[in-house]
Amino acid sequence: MAYNLDQKTIIVTGANSGIGKAAARQLASLGARVILACRSAERGAQAVAEIQQISSSNKVELMLVDMSSQQSIRQFVGEFIKRFPRLDVLIHNAANFDHTLKKPILTADGVETIFATNHVGVFLMTQLLLDTMKASAPSRIITVASKGLITYPFLDLELDNLNGERKFSTQHAYYHSKLAQVMYTFALAEKLKGSGVTVNCVRVTNVAIPDDRLTHLPGWLRAIYNIKRSMSITPERQAETYVYLAADPAVQSITGGYWDEHNRQVRANKNAYNQDTWKKLWEASQRLAGLSG
Repeated sequence: MAYNLDQKTIIVTGANSGIGKAAARQLASLGARVILACRSAERGAQAVAEIQQISSSNKVELMLVDMSSQQSIRQFVGEFIKRFPRLDVLIHNAANFDHTLKKPILTADGVETIFATNHVGVFLMTQLLLDTMKASAPSRIITVASKGLITYPFLDLELDNLNGERKFSTQHAYYHSKLAQVMYTFALAEKLKGSGVTVNCVRVTNVAIPDDRLTHLPGWLRAIYNIKRSMSITPERQAETYVYLAADPAVQSITGGYWDEHNRQVRANKNAYNQDTWKKLWEASQRLAGLSG
């Protein structure tokens, strides 16, 4: 990947481990100023030090943010705008897939935690940074969904279940939030046409999860993940798609795409293309994020 990102400023959320960390490292190696937007100060600082050493870059910084907390997101954006004059790429990598949750847990903002982290927080951060990104155009927004949505071909937006009030499981909540991300990508791409800001979504495939992220799981579930790992790609390999969408000139004007790990556009499930549902999701997202129309 022979891209020159020397003048680019890029935010990667959830960049202290996994795909986000790998993407941040690759982007830093290409010369970008990379902001690791992380919840943990300790793990974030460790990631910054490692990335700086491997990439030989001093343009890697940590900024703390909890994507489930609207106050934290607003503080993060306020600080970012004060410190940095531009934002070229925003990569929404952070996600919650907490298997220990047995019932809906609401955040301080009254939003179910998984939906808050994986969708509402993404919506809020993006909306608050849009003016900066428009002023920095051409700029790019990258959201992240999951190939696991293939196993839910008939899943649709559940407006009466956004907080898990009707039914809840971690797996269902996760894939529901990821479907919302796909719909949001398509809707935002339409709204931003002509602005110089593109929006694309990565369909993350089966990626090997490090052992230290499995310690909280019961033994039987760790065994399943070990089997899956034998059929997985590495975080570094999946991160290459993030970098492709963030940097390649060939996709500079492409927006509203859904991309696999081979840098190919693929189809989402049928319900993801319903524009009436996009509108309903947008309205619900504004309400849950405390934003006016």
